[in-house]
Amino acid sequence: MHRPVAHRMSRFPRAAARWVAVVALAIGLAGCGLGLVYPRLDSVVGFYVEGLVTLDKAQSAALKRTLASNLDWHRQSELERYSVFLRDMADTVAGGAGRDEWLGASRRTEQYWREIFEQAAPGYTALAATFTDAQVAELLENLEREDEEAWADFARRNPEQRQARREKSVRRALERFTGPLTAGQRELIREHAASSQPFMAEWRDNRRVWREALAEALAQRDAGAAFEARMFVLIARPDDLWTPAYRQALEHRRALLIDLVVAIDATLTPQQRAAAQRQLLALADEVQGLRRGRG
Repeated sequence: MHRPVAHRMSRFPRAAARWVAVVALAIGLAGCGLGLVYPRLDSVVGFYVEGLVTLDKAQSAALKRTLASNLDWHRQSELERYSVFLRDMADTVAGGAGRDEWLGASRRTEQYWREIFEQAAPGYTALAATFTDAQVAELLENLEREDEEAWADFARRNPEQRQARREKSVRRALERFTGPLTAGQRELIREHAASSQPFMAEWRDNRRVWREALAEALAQRDAGAAFEARMFVLIARPDDLWTPAYRQALEHRRALLIDLVVAIDATLTPQQRAAAQRQLLALADEVQGLRRGRG
């Protein structure tokens, strides 16, 4: 059985842990209704996972226990850190920041992600160890289908449409914090979108390599510690498996994005800085409230 699922939530086992993807997304997008989404993330991700592979009753129950445990860990251990991080970012935005500060913020975010997947890996590995051959085949087929759908969605757009889409996405993300951008800031975004060439071909090849590694691991899911070690890499350390071409393209894209953020920061008006600071502090309060069970 295959159900269409959101592209960013459709990567098992790595994205089976993406119940926190909504958190990360919401932290990046002010006003997303965190209080409505966060307490239900275990149910949301359970739906996505079972859209990729049909589970029996015992497996479904095990998945629910794993998701609930991960969500509880995240609420108790991580939300306080996110709230502090957001307040730090509010101070950074208020005073203005250079490249080192923004690189530091990026590294902190990446570390949060890594810890999430490290925490999630054992539960999803235990679930995968119970898969039948038919479930493995279903999962791999659906993962490939998802990737090919993403590729087809990219390929159907011409270069001008892709650039316009990148420009619109960045502009909207910034304006959620700063309010309306100036003409000069919009021009910086246009230049960024023009220079940020897509690397979907590299992504597609990298995904194929990851799926092949997953297939090899699942073929030895009765191998005990060796299976657990391979799955840990697939879930928590996928960058160890990146192709050189994909790594180079991604690092180039990240560098361009940091350049843009630094350039935009240097042009923020006092009103925009104040607006961004308010948004970040409000989001920090909301995250803190979720830790206390409000929402």
